[in-house]
Amino acid sequence: MAKPLQSIAIQAPGFYGLNTQDSPTSLSEQFALIAENCVIDQFGRIGARKGWTYETTSGGDNIVHISEFVKSDGTTEVISASASNVYKGTTTLTDITPAAHTVSDGLYDSATLNGTHYLFRSGEAPLYYDGTTCARITAHPDYSGTVPQADIVQAGLGRLWVANTSSDKTTVYWSDLLIGASWDTGSSGSIDIAKVWPDGGDEITGLAVHNGILAIFGKRQIVVYSGAQDPATMQLADTIVGIGCIARDSIQIIGTDLMFLSDAGVRSLKRTVQEKSAPMTDISKNIRTELTQYVSQETGNILSVYSPEEAFYLLHLPNIGTTYCFDMRQALQDGSHRVTQWDSIQPQALCRTRSGDL
Repeated sequence: MAKPLQSIAIQAPGFYGLNTQDSPTSLSEQFALIAENCVIDQFGRIGARKGWTYETTSGGDNIVHISEFVKSDGTTEVISASASNVYKGTTTLTDITPAAHTVSDGLYDSATLNGTHYLFRSGEAPLYYDGTTCARITAHPDYSGTVPQADIVQAGLGRLWVANTSSDKTTVYWSDLLIGASWDTGSSGSIDIAKVWPDGGDEITGLAVHNGILAIFGKRQIVVYSGAQDPATMQLADTIVGIGCIARDSIQIIGTDLMFLSDAGVRSLKRTVQEKSAPMTDISKNIRTELTQYVSQETGNILSVYSPEEAFYLLHLPNIGTTYCFDMRQALQDGSHRVTQWDSIQPQALCRTRSGDL
């Protein structure tokens, strides 16, 4: 005998975000099979993402790098680059490319130290900009030693830290204290971690300086040094085997944590002082297979950005044409984070400024 139909109330459907990993027949109504061009809002509901507005409408080469230069007086400037030029400004772009300098492709990594902005790209002379002059570091008044060829640069703990993913792939260099143009005086130095990798040879793919630690990312392992305030006495504090970083620009500082892209998906590196360990959290568990398949096909420059105002971490795969939006307000019970998918924008560079603009 047939039973009478009963109505079922579904509150906030899909608020766990996208799930392409599990079988659709076993998913609860809290997960979504499709979540395009939306976000998880502050109330935990699926909502439309915000739109975009043009800041610069002038023509020219496509911008492929954006960074923010924070000056000593607290004011800021936006620095950008195309495949042929370096610019400052937003609404109006001013060309500050040094005379006789050739920009290779504009895919710089950048950092600000002590009132000076630095731009590094392997195979190209590193640049500096102090708010007035943009020139090669070799022309800096405080230049000393030989500035390393590098395409990874981080500013932290009072100095620049650089590494190269094209050659000399196991050496990390650091500048003198507060002098990003000095590479052979004071407390400047370098370390070759070829013999430090816990599981055989690897190559450096990223650096992060945060909360007194220096994290050196390889493709399939991670080395963490403590006491990096004084590089001469810093010590190996932790090693992680089997998980590494495969995209330099996927590394983002999220409060007291670090996010990065591994060959198994988006990961979180948490440092616990009490146990002196670094447990791993699988952020992208609910889309792992889909994401790793897309990443394996990606040949472009993978991008990311973190917005504390919007509480999301964006990971953009340029050739695939997809941006994943991870909600960072609160993790699900299994440690993963709610995720949605954007396919209507194609950014070639991402940056969040101190004023909160993305």
